[in-house]
Amino acid sequence: MPVPATGTREADGSPPGAQPGDGAAASGGGESARAGAVIRAVAAAPDLVAAAVAGFCIGPMALMLAGHFSGALAAALGVVGSALAVAVCGLRTEFAARVDVRWTLVAAAVVLVWLVWNLHYTAEDVYATRDPAAYTISGQWLTNHPSLQIATHPEIFGNPPGGEWGTGSYAVVDRGGILNGQGNHLLPVLLGVSGSVFGVGALLATNTVLTALALFVFFGFARRVVGPRLALVAMTAFAVSMPVIYVGRDSYTESLAMLFVVGSLAFVHRAHTSGRLADWLLAGLLGGLVTCARVDGYLALVGLVAAGAAVAALAPPGLRSAAVRRSLALAGGAALPVVLGWIDLTHVSRQYYHAQHGNIVHLLAALGVAVLVAPVFVLAVWRTSLGRWLATARARRRTTRALTALIVLAFAALATRPAWQITRGPRQLDLENMQRRWGVPVDGTRTYNEQTVHWLAMYYGWPTVVLAAAGYVLLVRDLLLRGRRALVALLTAGLATSALYLWTSEVAPDQPWAMRRYVPVVLPVLLVAACVAIGALWRQHRARRLMRGGAIAGVIAMIAIPAAVSWPMRSVREEVPQRAQLEAICTAVGRSGAVVEVDAATIFGYGQSIRSFCNVPAIGLTSASTAQIAEMSRAVRATGRTLFVLGQNPDETGGQPGRAFDVVIVQRWPTQINKAPRQPDQQQYAVWLSQVGADGVLRPVPPVRSGP
Repeated sequence: MPVPATGTREADGSPPGAQPGDGAAASGGGESARAGAVIRAVAAAPDLVAAAVAGFCIGPMALMLAGHFSGALAAALGVVGSALAVAVCGLRTEFAARVDVRWTLVAAAVVLVWLVWNLHYTAEDVYATRDPAAYTISGQWLTNHPSLQIATHPEIFGNPPGGEWGTGSYAVVDRGGILNGQGNHLLPVLLGVSGSVFGVGALLATNTVLTALALFVFFGFARRVVGPRLALVAMTAFAVSMPVIYVGRDSYTESLAMLFVVGSLAFVHRAHTSGRLADWLLAGLLGGLVTCARVDGYLALVGLVAAGAAVAALAPPGLRSAAVRRSLALAGGAALPVVLGWIDLTHVSRQYYHAQHGNIVHLLAALGVAVLVAPVFVLAVWRTSLGRWLATARARRRTTRALTALIVLAFAALATRPAWQITRGPRQLDLENMQRRWGVPVDGTRTYNEQTVHWLAMYYGWPTVVLAAAGYVLLVRDLLLRGRRALVALLTAGLATSALYLWTSEVAPDQPWAMRRYVPVVLPVLLVAACVAIGALWRQHRARRLMRGGAIAGVIAMIAIPAAVSWPMRSVREEVPQRAQLEAICTAVGRSGAVVEVDAATIFGYGQSIRSFCNVPAIGLTSASTAQIAEMSRAVRATGRTLFVLGQNPDETGGQPGRAFDVVIVQRWPTQINKAPRQPDQQQYAVWLSQVGADGVLRPVPPVRSGP
C-alpha cells in the first residue's frame, strides 16, 4: 500500500505554494460558490465539530452551576453556543483541495462505522462500582432536577440514627443532607441534556457519540502535523484500540477531555497558519474546557501557555503588538471555562476537592509557574541578547541535540525501568484481591508505575512505541531547525503530560482501567509522533525500498496490533441488563415510594441510583432492626409515601431464599494486572424488595423474574 510523505506543508502548515484559506481556489475555480462552500465545509468539518461541541458546553454548564438546569433550556442555549462558535470558526481551511476532501470523507466514514458498531455495545452502568456509573447517575439526576447539589431529605425517614445518605462517589457536604458527586461535572451535564431530550437510552449512548466526535477531531489535528493520509492511519489505530473502545462505551470523562485537548492543539496550529485572533480564541476555549471535564485538565493548559509565550517571544519587533493580542485572545478564550470548572470543582464537588487537594495544588502550581515564567521569558527574549542568541543556527542546533539526547535517555530509562525499579505506595486491599485472582505475587503496595511504557506496548505494540520516540525527536527538529512554531503546543502538552503519567500513572494499576489515564493526551500525541517517523522513513532516499518497506510495515503494525488486542473484547457490553433491574425496582416502588437499603453493597451500588432513576427518596441503614423499619415506615407514611426495603440478602429484607425480586447476570471488563483482557467477567446481582405495610410488617414484592 502506498504511504504518503509527511512534510507536504510549508513551515506554517499550509500546502506548498498555497495561501492560507485559499481552499475555494484549490477545489476548482469553475465551481459555483455554493459547491465551493460545501467543499470547504467538508474540509473544515473536524474544526467545525470541535468548535460546535465547545460552544455547546458553556450554556448548560452555567445553568447547572446557577441551579437552574433544565434539559430543554440547556439544549437551546447549547445550540446557540454551537452556532456562535461555528460562525467564529468559519470555513477557512488549507485542506480544501480535492484529495484532502476525499481523505476527510474517508475519515468521517471510518468514524461512522466505529460509532454504529459501538452503539450496539454501550454500557448500562447504573449500579455504582467505579467512576462511569457515578457520571451516568449524576446525568440522570439532572433530567429531573435543576442542580447537582443533591438533596436527600433525611426528614422523610425521621432522621434515624445510623442512617447513611452518602453512597459510593457521593458524600454529604452539609448537615441538611446535601450530597456532592465526585469530580468535574461537564460530562454529567451533557448526559443530562441528552437524557432530558431523548431519554435514558440516549443518555447511556451519549459518551459513545462524544468519543466518535473526538476521533474525528483527532483526525483534524493529526492531518495538520502529518498530512491527511497518515492522519487517517493514526485515527484508525486509535479507534480500534482497546483503551478508546473501553472508555467510549461507558461514561468516562477521558473521551470528552481528548476532544478538547486535540481540538485545542488543532486550533493552535491553525492559528499559526491563519494569524486569526478567532482561532486563538477557540484554542483557548477548547483548552479551558478540559478543566470542566477533568481535574487534571490544568496540566494540559501548560501547553497553551507555552504556545502563547512562543507566539509573543518569537514575533519580529514590528509584529510584537499583534503577537501579544493573539496571546491575550488565547488566554481570554480559556478564562470563562476555567472559571466555570473551578466553581464546579470547589462548590459542586467539595468532598472531592478536599480529598484531592494535594494533587490539585501540584497541578495548579505547574500551571502557575508556566504563567509566571511565560512573560519573563518573553521580556527576556525582547530586551536581552537571549532573543538574538536563540535566533542563531548554532543555538538551535545545540538545543536540538540536547533535547534529542534528553528524549532518547528518558525513553530508554522508562522502557528499561522494570529491570531496575519496583514502585510502591500505600497498601491497597483491592489490589491484593486482584493479584490473587490473576496469579501474580501478592503485594498491595505495588503501583506498577515502572510498567507504564510496557502498558503502551501491550496495547499498541513496541514498533509503534519506538516509532513514537523517534517521531518526538523529529518533531523537535522540525520546531527548532525548520521553524515550525505551530508545534510548540503539541510538544509541550505531549511531552509534559507523557513525562508525568509515564513516571507515575496516578491510577489503580489494573487493566484496562489504568490505560484510561493516557487517552486524552499521551496516546493521541504518541500516535501522531509515530506517524511522523513513518513519514520520515517514506521520504528517505537512501535504501529507498528498504525504508519504504519499513514505513509500510509501521502502518500495518500501528493498526493491526491494537486491533488484534481488542478483538477478543469486541462485543463486551458492560452491566447489561442492570438498567432493566433498576427500572423494575422503580416500577415496583412507584412515584410515592421511599426506599431503605439494608446492606453495604446495595447502599453503595443502588443508593444514589434509586434517587436519580426512580426519583424517590432513599436512605441506607445496615442491619436495620424490625423496630427501626417500623419507626421509619411511620415517618415515611406521614409524608404520604410508602416505605420499601431493598437488599441483596433475603434475611434482612423479609424475603425468601430463592425467591429474589430480580436476578441478573451482567458482563464486566475484568481487572487484570499487566495484561490486556481477553474475556469479560460475569457478575450476578440478586435483589430482594419488600413493602412495609401500615402494621410495620414486611411483605415481599413478587419476583419480576427468577433469573437473567
